[in-house]
Parts: sequence; C-alpha cells; structure tokens
Amino acid sequence: MSDENYEKVERTALGKTKEPPTRSEIWQTFRGVNLTKYHETKNNLTYVPWARAWSIAMNAFGDHLTVKWHGMTDKDGVVLDHIRYSDNTASVCCSAIVAGEKYAECTLAVMDYRNAAVENPTAVDLQNSRQRCQTKLLAMLGLGLYLWENNGSWESKTKAKTPKKAKEKAKPAKTPVEEKPAEIPPNPVETVEEVDEEPEQKLDAVRTKLSERCKELYANDWEADEALQGRIKKAVKNDDVSEMEALLKMLDDTMPALLTLHEE
Repeated sequence: MSDENYEKVERTALGKTKEPPTRSEIWQTFRGVNLTKYHETKNNLTYVPWARAWSIAMNAFGDHLTVKWHGMTDKDGVVLDHIRYSDNTASVCCSAIVAGEKYAECTLAVMDYRNAAVENPTAVDLQNSRQRCQTKLLAMLGLGLYLWENNGSWESKTKAKTPKKAKEKAKPAKTPVEEKPAEIPPNPVETVEEVDEEPEQKLDAVRTKLSERCKELYANDWEADEALQGRIKKAVKNDDVSEMEALLKMLDDTMPALLTLHEE
C-alpha cells in the first residue's frame, strides 16, 4: 500500500462489504500500513497517537470492528471497568469484536511514564491506559505492530534482502610464463610443523598428544610425581598450549630415561 493511499484505506475496500472481513484480511491490510509519518517520541520511546491508529482502523473496517472492554465486580458488588489487584495496582483489558466474534484481546497494566505499575490509579491513569491498550489491541491485529519489532523501524520490516553479488566473470587467462621449479625445503618435516594451525585445531592436537604420551608412560607402570601431575592438570584445564607443548617436549626428551630408571 503506497504512502499516498494508506491514510485513506477506503471502506469500499473491505469495510463496506456485506460479509465481515476475516482475520487474515484485517491482518494483511493492517500489516501493509506504514505509520512512519505519524511517529511521535516521548521519553525516548516511539509511538503513534491513539486517535490516529483508531481513525485508520475505522476507515478500513468501521462497519464491522468494535472494541469491548472487560472489568470485574469488586468485593462490595461494584462493577468496575478495569481489574484491581490485592497490591492496589490495576490493569485494563479489551477485545476486538468483528460480527460478534473475538479476533484479539489485549490486557495492559496501568503504568507511569517509566512503565512501572501505578498504585491506586486515578481516573486519568485509567483513561490513559485504555487509550494505550486500544492502540496495542490494533497492533495485535497488525496495525503498527512493527513498532514492537525491528527496534520500531518500518524500514527494517520492509527492507529487501541484499542480493548476493553476482559471480565475477572469469578473467582471460594470462600468457603462460615459464616458472622456475620450486625449491624443495631442506627438511620437509620441519616445514610442515612450522605452518600455523587454527587455534582450536592446535589446542586439540596438543592436548590429545599429551594425553596419549601420559597414557603410554602409565601403561609402562610409570607415573608422574604430584608436582608434574599438577602442571599437566593445570595446563589442560587452562587450555595453555605453550605449557602443554613444553610438558610434551620434556616427556619426549626424558621418556627413554624415565622408563629405564623405572625398570631398574
């Protein structure tokens, strides 16, 4: 719905039809209404005036849509148009009725500007809450619901997904140039070890190797003393790759001697 036409939302579209609109028809119509030009700000919150929201709703579905308010009967038998609680706070509640059928219901606590519950609310507090509750009820039907979505941004709601970049056309192949044969490293094993691994992969590899070395020693009836066990446990617990590598090197260098001494 274009910005030029959504304000009118003529009754002839749905409101004056003989058959009541379905939930889906109301939802699709209201979800297409951009209220950005009516946004107002108070206490760093963006909102739409209740009168504007109600006007648009009536222009669209005024022949069918009504709002019913709910209350309670207190202990003295007095019928209230709101709900009172034991802590002296209150809430208001209303329903959207279309052709006798409830399409949505909304309950809203009577709150102050900080959204904190008001104790012993006055008639003004109750009336302000009814206006807010009615507007939120229309949002539950789709009108201005985006204000509770996407940080209240209509643009975020309607923004199309950024298309993926088209694959670049293949560049023409360059004229082959004779290259010198690659030099073979003097020590291939050392060259492979010097290649940086991903941190997580390196951590897992070192931890696994240290564990296997300890199991191998343990299988030969050798067990580290308390100090060495403490170092190993601490290094593993802290994911200290440098310390685990140092311990692994120490075990590899001294393993033959450790096993020999143990056998003696």
